[in-house]
Amino acid sequence: MKTRSPKLALLGALLVPMFIASCGGSGGGATEDDSPEAAAFRFRDGVMSAISWKMTRIGGMASGEVQPNNEQFTKDARDLTALAGMLPDGFIPNSIVKGSIALPEIWTNWSDFQAKAKALQDGAQGLADAAASGGVEGAKGMVQAVRQTCGGCHRMYRHRDE
Repeated sequence: MKTRSPKLALLGALLVPMFIASCGGSGGGATEDDSPEAAAFRFRDGVMSAISWKMTRIGGMASGEVQPNNEQFTKDARDLTALAGMLPDGFIPNSIVKGSIALPEIWTNWSDFQAKAKALQDGAQGLADAAASGGVEGAKGMVQAVRQTCGGCHRMYRHRDE
C-alpha cells in the first residue's frame, strides 16, 4: 500500500494540470494565454513536475518503498541534473501569470535564485556519480541533501497557502 500512495499522488499531480489545461483553464471556453510569460510558466511547471517525478522515484528507492533499481536510480539522478539546469530558463521577467506560485523575489534576488538552481544541479550530479559507482545503496544517503536544495528554494521563492 505504501508504494501506491506516492505513485497515485504523483499521477494526480501530473494529470490534474493537464486536464485543467485541456479544458481551457478554469473557465469552460477560456483561451490559453500564448504570451511569452505564460509559455515560460508552462515550461517551468513542466520541468518542476518532471523534477517531482524523478525525486519521488529516487526517494522511493532510497527509502526502500520502491524496489531499488541501480540503473533507473542513476538515470533518474542524471535526468534530475539536466532538469535542474533548465530551471532558470522558465523564469523570464514578469512571468507570474495565472496559476503561478512564483514570488517576485526570484527576480529581485536573481543571482541567489540561480545559485539555488545550481546547488540542485550539483547535488543531483553528485547523487548520480555516487549511484554510478555504488548503486542505490552507495547513494541513498545523499537523497535528503538533494531534497533540501529543493526546499531551500521553495521556502524563499514559492508562494505558500497560509
